[in-house]
Amino acid sequence: MLGTEVDLQQVENNVFAMETVLKAWLQEQGGDAEHLHLLLPSSSDSPLPVCLKCDMQERLISPALVPVTPSLGVKTESIQNFLPVVRGNQSPAPQRLKVVKVLHADGVCESVLYGLPLVIRPTTCWRLDWDEMETNSSLFHALCHTLRSRDLFLLLQVESDRSAAAGSGVYSHYILQSSSSLSLLLKPVVSRELLLPCSLLVSNQEPAPSALHTVQGCLSQLDEEFVLNPLLLSSNLYQHLRSRGLQAPPRYPYRLQSAAAKRGQQPQTLESPRQPVSRHLRQPQTRQLGSNTRVRATVAPLPSSYVGPPPAKASRPALSFLSGSRRAPTQHKEQDDDSDSVPTL
Repeated sequence: MLGTEVDLQQVENNVFAMETVLKAWLQEQGGDAEHLHLLLPSSSDSPLPVCLKCDMQERLISPALVPVTPSLGVKTESIQNFLPVVRGNQSPAPQRLKVVKVLHADGVCESVLYGLPLVIRPTTCWRLDWDEMETNSSLFHALCHTLRSRDLFLLLQVESDRSAAAGSGVYSHYILQSSSSLSLLLKPVVSRELLLPCSLLVSNQEPAPSALHTVQGCLSQLDEEFVLNPLLLSSNLYQHLRSRGLQAPPRYPYRLQSAAAKRGQQPQTLESPRQPVSRHLRQPQTRQLGSNTRVRATVAPLPSSYVGPPPAKASRPALSFLSGSRRAPTQHKEQDDDSDSVPTL
């Protein structure tokens, strides 16, 4: 027990304080090495870039680690992940989100938002009549204009399943943001159960003049854009996938099936040229018998799997004759064979 350090913490007498202490154990507290190097353009004084060494910290527990159904908004890669789960061949019903609060845009922290955003637009479903569709578009336009003019966000909650027992359902929350166009942006927001503690330092002091001069000099060398255009950003993903596809073997199912089919046909192609050879070896015997005995013989074919020399004389198939008058030569030959096998005294 020598050299053991004990960390004594005073915790307030409430549930949230205990949650904060237990969740802090999930975060890395050590300072053995920095996690991130932020490189700024080199200043005029030095040719080397200015390096800012930083640490990183998780802000929330990933909802993918929580095995619950339905999910807590973790899957936002497609519209099918957002729609409710249906059974059988039924068509998915629309997801129902209920507006619970109005939020100011400057009061929403981006660190509590996660997942891929979804763009919300007025529906163009053909099942609606023209009057209903026109009324719906007018209301949607009014909502976008109100949120944009007042700089407001909406807090949404998934409507609980009525079939589930009271208090047993799990539901997620979303933030609805306005835009300059006739559309809204939907993002999942973390809940209390998944939020990790994070101590954000606030400083009221001005930075050091030398450091401020260095950082401002580095940023002045960068190009300034008023609008972020993702079309101008390239991650070299297409070239990487192309080079990886040329180097790696095919992993698609239909390619594997075609390769297996070709492998299954190889034994047949190897056996096919050998079959005429065995037939060619049996032809002289048949012709010789036909010239001596003048009978018509029927020879049973060899199995397709047999590959090798013709069978021996003992395993030759029996001959079938057409008439009984022509048996004499064969019987005489058999007698000669028997006479040869009997010793002469």
